[in-house]
Amino acid sequence: MSYSNRIFIYLPVGLLLLLVVLYSVYWRVQADTLAARLDAANGGEIVPGIIFTFAEKSVGGYPFRLDTVLSGVTFAHRRMDGETAWRTERLALHAMTYGRPMFLVEADGLQSFARPPLEAGQVPRVIFVTSAQARASVILRDGGLLRFDLDMLRPDGKDASQDADPARTFSAARAQFHLLRRADNTIDVVTRIDGAMLGAGYMPALSGELPLIELKGKLMQAQAFEGLQTRTASVFDATEDWRRSGGALAVENLALNWGPVRTNLTGIIELDDNHNPSGALAGPVDAGGVLGTLLRGMFSGAPDGKILLSLQFKDGDIKVGAGATAPAGAAAPAGSAPAAAAPAIP
Repeated sequence: MSYSNRIFIYLPVGLLLLLVVLYSVYWRVQADTLAARLDAANGGEIVPGIIFTFAEKSVGGYPFRLDTVLSGVTFAHRRMDGETAWRTERLALHAMTYGRPMFLVEADGLQSFARPPLEAGQVPRVIFVTSAQARASVILRDGGLLRFDLDMLRPDGKDASQDADPARTFSAARAQFHLLRRADNTIDVVTRIDGAMLGAGYMPALSGELPLIELKGKLMQAQAFEGLQTRTASVFDATEDWRRSGGALAVENLALNWGPVRTNLTGIIELDDNHNPSGALAGPVDAGGVLGTLLRGMFSGAPDGKILLSLQFKDGDIKVGAGATAPAGAAAPAGSAPAAAAPAIP
């Protein structure tokens, strides 16, 4: 074989090996940079007021991904009245080393959610949750959140507060939560829970089975959250800016399938000065079915008899109200006050 022929054979192979070596160095630099950034963030504030800690980490995924597995992870927000925290045994973060900035997050093992007590002197509120799969994806654009998707299969939880009723349990076949930022300063919100079950400790009035809960709406004035995305504002400050700028959740449809209740609610939910939900959702529901369930089958109304069901959010409480409406095709009884219309969506 001539010398020139060897060049044509070995040169492409050599170039390929050089590319592999260069890419390996690039991946190693990316992995080491990520590991160093995680070590620097451990125990500090990732955004003002939110402390991030973990016990152990490992970085892998060569050649096309960066896979990070963290153990003993905590995100905590501490205030004078106590701590709000999310803890998980393991958290995995997957990122592609090329293409658009998209991240996949998986939580594994026991998760706990802790909140301050309702009143001073009481014990903190704690919830334990496990699931067959808990996965979230994040897509970024221009340094900010474009889309967030959370999907949990067979979540199973219980009230783990001190001296809590062991029957205070909940579960679902599937739970989803989605956010999509729009160019008009709004964020689309979709939440869906299929096959939910409430334990007897929660004393559900209608039934412990909730086959479907699905909310579709929009967060208005979403530009107020820019400080949170750029890590220049705390969660509290960003929420306060959103509230003061007229921010609200416009609920376009809340589909509720709960015992005899089959309804679609609409309305506006805002935040009051204490950041508690404030507003109302309303929609029609079959009167006979609801009363029949509450009275253990002793009453059954006309199939087309409707009342207006409303959920009132005020001072941290949720109150259920009802107003009389005429059956389909019939006039309202003489002297009866008309039912209030459901709040309009702007």
